[in-house]
Amino acid sequence: RVYGTTVEVSGVGVMLEGDSGLGKSETALGLIKHGNALVADDLTALRKDIAANKLYASACDSTRNYMEIRGIGLIHVPSVFGVTAVCREKPLDLVVTFRRFNDIKGDLDRVGRQKRWRTFLGVNVPQIVIPVAAGRDLVNLVETAAQQFKLDLAGYNAANDLDRHLKRLAEIKLKASDKAQEP
Repeated sequence: RVYGTTVEVSGVGVMLEGDSGLGKSETALGLIKHGNALVADDLTALRKDIAANKLYASACDSTRNYMEIRGIGLIHVPSVFGVTAVCREKPLDLVVTFRRFNDIKGDLDRVGRQKRWRTFLGVNVPQIVIPVAAGRDLVNLVETAAQQFKLDLAGYNAANDLDRHLKRLAEIKLKASDKAQEP
């Protein structure tokens, strides 16, 4: 069992982790309102499939389908949002770590080439770190992270694509410059 809130986001099992009070449950609530499903709030139980070397996330029996939202209290997610707003178990595909913006101090991947991993039960799970600051739309950022994860699995990397595009443009410009200098 690990401290973290797990949500199925566009088919991707995403665990939100970070210090208390950074907005994990509120982000999960926003994700649920966008049509995604809660797996576990605050405490996620992990099960390892040894044959596939894969982790599966679920809620503890005592808290399954419930969330604690500061200022509101406990909510029963299926009663508020319907039975499709919960998922009993989901493969853990991605860990999103929330950190206070001031705690990152330059340790931020701005391009998307740095690969990070979290290891649970001997299984490496891709990790991204999202800085938390006033006004940041964490729901949108987590949804985008899940979509980006799916593109990464399909072999697409935006940073590499942009790099190739810029090199092509530079070559075209260089050829045009060379042609303009011909007598």
